[in-house]
Amino acid sequence: MNDVQELSRVSGMELTTAHSNVRGAELIPHWSNEHGCLCSHDHWILRYVYENQRWSKVCRLPPSEKTLTARLRDGLARSWVRTRFFPGPGLENVACLDAQTTLIIHDRVYLHRVGREGMQAKALPWKGSRPLYTPLTDGIAVHPVSKKAYFGEYLNGRKLGVRIYCVDAQTESVQVCWTFSGNDAKHVHAVHYDRFRNRLWVCTGDLDHESVIYFTDDEFVSLKRFGGGDQSWRAIALLFDESGVEWGMDAGKDAPAETINRIYRHDFATGQRTERAVIGNPAYAACDLNDGTAVMATNFEPGRRQDTPEEVALWHRGPDGMWRKVMSMPHMHRPRKGQGAYGQLLLPRGVSPQGHVLVTPINTRDHHYHLLDIPLPSPQPNWRC
Repeated sequence: MNDVQELSRVSGMELTTAHSNVRGAELIPHWSNEHGCLCSHDHWILRYVYENQRWSKVCRLPPSEKTLTARLRDGLARSWVRTRFFPGPGLENVACLDAQTTLIIHDRVYLHRVGREGMQAKALPWKGSRPLYTPLTDGIAVHPVSKKAYFGEYLNGRKLGVRIYCVDAQTESVQVCWTFSGNDAKHVHAVHYDRFRNRLWVCTGDLDHESVIYFTDDEFVSLKRFGGGDQSWRAIALLFDESGVEWGMDAGKDAPAETINRIYRHDFATGQRTERAVIGNPAYAACDLNDGTAVMATNFEPGRRQDTPEEVALWHRGPDGMWRKVMSMPHMHRPRKGQGAYGQLLLPRGVSPQGHVLVTPINTRDHHYHLLDIPLPSPQPNWRC
């Protein structure tokens, strides 16, 4: 019995590989390269290898404290009965700093380095004057030159001044590297790394004046405004290439009825912004493929004012640069502690192999919280569940 089979036995995790695009239950994809993907199951981080569809354990979050009571409480929470019949929402933020180092942001900031911490990740100290607030799902950027990670606070209903944090694995420190005033941004949607310009980008929201895309070329010594001022600049998902940047709008249920979400492209040579597709619902995530194509996921927010389909959808940008909807799933709220009613398609950050991408639907009629390996044939049919 290998380590993942043993984990499956004690946790109730279901893993499948043969003759199906379902790769397992209660699995969330987080960080991908063309070889494999970091996924989470409950408090475990696993690595999935695309070529042979095999799984291996990477690490797990430790108990909240080192006391016997905390270890017993954690043991009960991680038991197969609890995770099988009373699952939680899962982890939201996992990133790969390098081949040996994994970053997890949950109740605290954790690091795991292969061969140094055993199987348990290590919590980093936080010495700020107020609590550290976590980012939106997989809103972490990793700068491959400095090996530092960056993320912004996702706050609702607080005018505290929104902060961006830097995680330095070498010094095992977490520090604030930028602060927006309470009037400039309600929260940070995501931080992205642009490998074509060695640049970090920041997306903020949600009101018109708060909906801005920024960039920094010096890792937050300075921050420059790229564009903003209306809902067309309200974004979470950004994609970069040699000549431009593309983003999907994130105009949610608080936006006016006439604000239908679109994908925009900015060409750096001409300075022109063009509309590339009408996607209807807000775009929450995007992922490049290693052949130059890309995917973007739209979610569904119940109560929205816009006349849009009650579905989540996967959009694919083909070799011709055109966006097409290649998969959709009807929304269905499936109540779960710690999880809201929004329909979601969770994608990994990074790069996926050409022709397919890992996706976990949430609050959908079918495949709720199941990891799917979605084929992307060309030409693309409209694949429905």
